[in-house]
Amino acid sequence: MLINNSVDKTVNSDLFNKLVLLMTMSLFSFTQVNASELSVDQYTVSQGAYKKDINEHQRKTIIKTNKLKELSDQLSGKASAKTRGAILNNQKQSFTKAQSNGSSENKSSGYYADFSIYGASSYLQDDYDRDGFYQTFSVTFDADVYSYTDNQFGEVYALLYLSKNGGPWRHYFTTDNFIIEGDSDLDEYEVISTFVSGYSTDHYDVLIDLYEVGYSDIVTSISSNDSDALYALPIESAEYDEPYVEVVEVHGGSLYWLTLLLLSVLLIRLKNRIIPI
Repeated sequence: MLINNSVDKTVNSDLFNKLVLLMTMSLFSFTQVNASELSVDQYTVSQGAYKKDINEHQRKTIIKTNKLKELSDQLSGKASAKTRGAILNNQKQSFTKAQSNGSSENKSSGYYADFSIYGASSYLQDDYDRDGFYQTFSVTFDADVYSYTDNQFGEVYALLYLSKNGGPWRHYFTTDNFIIEGDSDLDEYEVISTFVSGYSTDHYDVLIDLYEVGYSDIVTSISSNDSDALYALPIESAEYDEPYVEVVEVHGGSLYWLTLLLLSVLLIRLKNRIIPI
């Protein structure tokens, strides 16, 4: 009887140690998952074009292409995630260095122009989990140029920024160079962006800085302070926008605590079964 009790105790002790190891591994796995969720890099895929050149069918094709594209804006150099302040400071330093080296901006002598962005609009698309937050959206803006000469054309490009719930402006796309003409609305420019990863579910404001090619300073800007179309856009990246399925789903945190509860019950039952020598 003594031998059997010793054997039972040894078996129970081994089982106890295995359960403790299982709990430790479960906790470690849970911690690793949450850590990886917090460190996901931000990736977007964007395309820009004149709005007049994009119909609804072409827009859907662009969005589909964005989702299949392997080269993100961050990898192609179109997005940096730097703050607007950091980018403006870098531009200022580069201009100062160029001046000290004796170089000058490629600005035509005697040519002066004023620029403005007449208006902006936004378009939300792709909300697979139907929670009111979208992984794809586009921003359209109408830049105008007013020259004191006969030249009513301007070659420009834009830097686009996002601010998460009132936070710092972070660069998410730079357009190619494009031509604007006077106050025509035929040169409206649209940027379609799909948020692949790293953007948690929240409301984001948009800011657009316009530059003239060959000139280092911002020529005009528009932001959520100027247009409601750029204010509090409901955005989330693809990993937060899974297709909605009406099933009971156990999330990582709930699964961990459920596992811990079951293991605790098993440990108590095993402890009660141990027969003292």
